[in-house]
Amino acid sequence: MRRSEAVLCLCLVAALPARAQTPPSASAQPTTARLHRELLVSTDWLAAHLRSPGIVIVQVGRTDTAFRAGHVPGARYLPLAAVATTIRGVPNEFPPREEMAATFRDLGVGNAARIVLYGDDAGLLAARAFVALDLLGHGERAALLDGGLAKWTAEHRQLDTASYAVSPRPFAVRWHGDRIASAEWVRAHFNDRAVVLVDARPAEQYGGAEPPCPPGQSCAQTPVERRGHLPGARSLFWMENVVSRDDPELRPADALRAQWGQRTGAQRQGVRTIVTYCRSGMQASYDYFVARYLGYRDVRLYDGSMAEWVNLTPAADYPVERAVP
Repeated sequence: MRRSEAVLCLCLVAALPARAQTPPSASAQPTTARLHRELLVSTDWLAAHLRSPGIVIVQVGRTDTAFRAGHVPGARYLPLAAVATTIRGVPNEFPPREEMAATFRDLGVGNAARIVLYGDDAGLLAARAFVALDLLGHGERAALLDGGLAKWTAEHRQLDTASYAVSPRPFAVRWHGDRIASAEWVRAHFNDRAVVLVDARPAEQYGGAEPPCPPGQSCAQTPVERRGHLPGARSLFWMENVVSRDDPELRPADALRAQWGQRTGAQRQGVRTIVTYCRSGMQASYDYFVARYLGYRDVRLYDGSMAEWVNLTPAADYPVERAVP
């Protein structure tokens, strides 16, 4: 079924945080949530709205090389480092809210425009920027470009190589800090049936066959006994949400709902909260976005993820499970 873009939602409903050991109640999230189609726009839609004054287009990149080589006309460049930095030795953490707010202010995003995000990869970079905007209280007016720059380019659409000066615009912060889960929060909710932990890494890392981080990151030399996943977590590799690596369009909504229900148990009666995590918060950002797109209300990201978890002490207080998905 073809996706269409709905009218931008003007409100954001957050569920109350769950308490550990709390049984399901009538207030639990319904098993069928409303699809937030407005969080995704097609290349056709963007092509038709390139010149619209109420649209701000943002390309996210690790460097500006791809941006300078060719970007969607009118796009502004956001460095990944503005939404993913190293804090206390943990890579890819969100910077302080004041720094992120200043970044979006200086980018001229403002408080009213619809924000279309894409990256020069298969979707992780745009998803990371989406979570940052969601934390700052602007997620309801942000959307990912379905298929990203790869689809835009494959369709031989117009590219621009020029960079234009933008003027800073006021950017109000409505901070939603509860959408970031700390290690202590995760640890306190292991036995809470209202909470689902979703591991966005490849199955080999989830099961413990591979280290939790790629070579060069802080947990690459993790002992075998510390490899695996958070207790009770379910596996859903972020790439399984898209058609393929070469075609990074999001899969149809019905297929995504079925996949999330079967693989994570997110639609189980009584589930209130979904917490995504991965190696260092990047892959988890895409699962976070998909959960929000599917309409789950209380979605959180454990930003420290396994890069933090496997180095916390005493190890017995921060257990790791090893199993196949």
